[in-house]
Order: sequence, then structure tokens, then C-alpha cells
Amino acid sequence: MRQVPALFGIVKYEFKMQIRRRVLWITFLCIALLLTIRGGDFRYLFFSSENNPVLVVIAEWARTVNLFFPVAVGVLLADRLPRDRRTKVDELLTTSPSTLSVRILGKYLGSTLATIIPLFAFYCLGIGFLLYQTHNALVIPLALAAFATVVIPGIVFIAAFSIACPAVLWVPLYQFLFIGYWFWGNVLNPRKGIPTLSATVLTPIGGYMASGFFGDNQQLIQHASVVQGVESMLLLLGAAAFVMVTLWRFMKWQYARQ
Repeated sequence: MRQVPALFGIVKYEFKMQIRRRVLWITFLCIALLLTIRGGDFRYLFFSSENNPVLVVIAEWARTVNLFFPVAVGVLLADRLPRDRRTKVDELLTTSPSTLSVRILGKYLGSTLATIIPLFAFYCLGIGFLLYQTHNALVIPLALAAFATVVIPGIVFIAAFSIACPAVLWVPLYQFLFIGYWFWGNVLNPRKGIPTLSATVLTPIGGYMASGFFGDNQQLIQHASVVQGVESMLLLLGAAAFVMVTLWRFMKWQYARQ
């Protein structure tokens, strides 16, 4: 229990450090502008509610937001550990009464939460337009449920790898590999004959949750069951937990050698 105040303090510190970065807001703003200029996704959001259940429209919007914004999340989180080493912040934290596991967890939670804020703001913008169009108050709870199940598990998965992998990889190399992985492992159609993780339960783009929970079948993954949606969500969350535990053990080993 004595570590709980330390955890909240680290989460607060990491959140402030990340949310104040100009590159965070500039990157998300650029992606939002590209989606707006592209226009097709907004046209679907505004006009498809006349022919589709509002639940499906919300799930499609959540999956659309989850198509490009996670790339920015992964890239922007990749420098969290290396930056601490460069600025000697890790040495300062080592002298604090908090344990290594608490410091890692606090960094993960604080920086991830801050990075999600611009994504959630853009998501709410689309939901606001949908609410104005349909005048249906159920849009709000359904939108929150879609964000929590379609978007969040993938972000949790991505954030874990983006914080942990740069502990052993050069940051620009990881960022390059991550961008390649995202489009190869989430967007590439497996019918093209190229081996890919796309359309499997280990895809953080949220297709199984969107289809299984909300009936959104306008994608690579169609007619998934609720069980498959739960499997995908639990697998993503479990993989994220495994990666963070592995990072803790690796850093503990590093400190023991020093």
C-alpha cells in the first residue's frame, strides 16, 4: 500500500510530460486533417445511419479512428525510456522510495493515458456529429462502450511494445519497424497470398471486437462471434501484460549488473 502514492505520483508526472509535448498534438492534428480531407469516413458516419443501425455506425467510426491513430501512439511512445536515460531522470527515480515495478507501471499508465487524449478527442468529435444527426441519447453510452472494447485493447497492446522494445532497440529502427508492422499486420488482405497477422485474433486494429460485439462487418473480419471478440480482447491485454513483466525483469537484470 505504501507504493500506491508513489504510483499515482509517477503516473501524474509521466502524464504531464507527455501531454505537454507539442509533437504529440501536431502529429494527431495532421492525421485528423488527413482524415477530414479524405472525407469518405465522415460521409459514411453522417449518412449511413439512415440505412444502418446506430450501433454499427459507431463501431465503424471506432474502427476508422483505430486505423491510423495507433501508428502515432506507437511512434510517440517509443522514446519514453531512452529519453529518461538521456536526461538522467532514471537515475533520479532510482533514488526514490518507489520500486522498479511501480516506476515502469507508472510510466506505462501515465504516458499511454496522455497519448490517448488527442485520439479520444477526435473520436468524440465524430460521435458529436452523429449525436446531432440522430438525436439519439444512446449514442453516448454506445460510443463509450465501442471505444473501450474496439480501441483501448489495441492501444494497450501497442503501448506496451512501444515502451518495452526500445529498451533493446534503437528508437528510429523500432519506429520504422512498427510502422511497417502496423500496415502489414492489420491492413494487408491475407487473400493476396502474403503471410500476415492481419485478420487474426492478434490484430490490435479491433476488427474482431467491432464485428463480434457490434455487428460491423465492413472490413476484413466479418461475422465474428462474441466469443472471438472476447478472445481477441483478452489476448491483446494478456500480451501487453506479458511484455511489461518481461520489461521489468529485463531492467531488473540490467540494474543488478551495474
